Amino acid sequence: MDDSVRSVLEKEELMGAYVSNVFRYLLLLFFFSQILANLHSGNMTANFIGVGIFALITVGHSILIRTNSKWAVNVFSYIALFSDFVLITGLLLYYSHASSPGNYGFFIKNPIVNFYLFPLASSLIQFRLRLVLLNVIMFFGVYYGILIYAAKTGQISFSGGWPEYIMGPHVLLGDALVGRPLVYLVLAGFLCFGILRTLIMIRRIGEGEAQRSLLSRYFSPGVVEEMMSNPDVLEGRRQTATILFTDIRNFTALSEHMDPLELSQFLSSIRETLTDCVFEFGGTLDKYIGDAVMATFGTPYPSADPASDAIRALQCGQRMLERLGEFNQKREAKGLEPVKIGIGIHTGEVFSGNIETSRRAEFTVIGDAVNTASRIESLTKNFGKELLVSEDTWKLAGANFRGETLPPVQVKGKEKPVTVVAVGA
Repeated sequence: MDDSVRSVLEKEELMGAYVSNVFRYLLLLFFFSQILANLHSGNMTANFIGVGIFALITVGHSILIRTNSKWAVNVFSYIALFSDFVLITGLLLYYSHASSPGNYGFFIKNPIVNFYLFPLASSLIQFRLRLVLLNVIMFFGVYYGILIYAAKTGQISFSGGWPEYIMGPHVLLGDALVGRPLVYLVLAGFLCFGILRTLIMIRRIGEGEAQRSLLSRYFSPGVVEEMMSNPDVLEGRRQTATILFTDIRNFTALSEHMDPLELSQFLSSIRETLTDCVFEFGGTLDKYIGDAVMATFGTPYPSADPASDAIRALQCGQRMLERLGEFNQKREAKGLEPVKIGIGIHTGEVFSGNIETSRRAEFTVIGDAVNTASRIESLTKNFGKELLVSEDTWKLAGANFRGETLPPVQVKGKEKPVTVVAVGA
């Protein structure tokens, strides 16, 4: 189970313990009203002893909840459950012997048997399936244990018809064996099923939200929605994509006087600025590499026309430079050195998909086109330009932008010289 889901369930269990405690106080009011309504037909001493013990357990439960100790609250829930069963069973046995000695039919037919539903309801409120199951086991253990004991010792008499059963001291065998306990069993079954379905639903929602949160770090909101409904898109494929690399110029000199906290805040702010631009134009954040950002356009959903992805990549690069200008205005107002970046863009064939190990999964693109985009970004230093694109990308998108074709240059890993275009020159 995901840690976030487990955390939610633990909080709900603690909240359930609090609500259950409030429920116990309401039961106290109910029991007192029952005592007052039966002043002349019950034993006040037995009733007040039972209610008094129930009240002490309830107050103790309140004190433990205030400590916020999860293990103590959980342990006390079991103690309260056992004590409630002991109290209910004790009252039933007392009134059975007091009202009809030697006849356990009074125990089976006594309305106080319905009080066994209260611990069951309390377990449901606490959202704990184990408590509900323990309720069921204890109820059937007590009920059938007393019924079998009474039958073996001859302390119960059975009738053959409903009128004698309802109006007289006898018990209808079928109803005692199946009818009465079946009502409890059906209700407990509904409660268990309700809790189980809710747990499954919370788990699915939690896992879905965790996945959505993870995807939103790499993909634009619209793409995330599509991927949630069609997760198969993460499977590997070969496709044409446009890759964008950006890197901070002179980052070492810029950061050498920063303390760790300041450096972390600086990187976070510049990354957020650049990533917002990627998402604005429907790109995918592939990864952060130190002070560099790698983004792709056309993944995981390639456009019908690769030119569309190339155009969006160039628009993204220009927007990055615009946003960086705004970013630098704030820095200069504080007396800080402006930040400069280089952007390289290339379009080509890549492998796009989910690369997994036993411990980690990552959606990424790999291939020669990725290396070429990285090399082009490095050329921005050589040419003193901010935004360079490959000849392949320019053929697809160049009609929409102004640019200057630069002399071919040899780059590492390429046999032929690479021709690049400085966009916006």
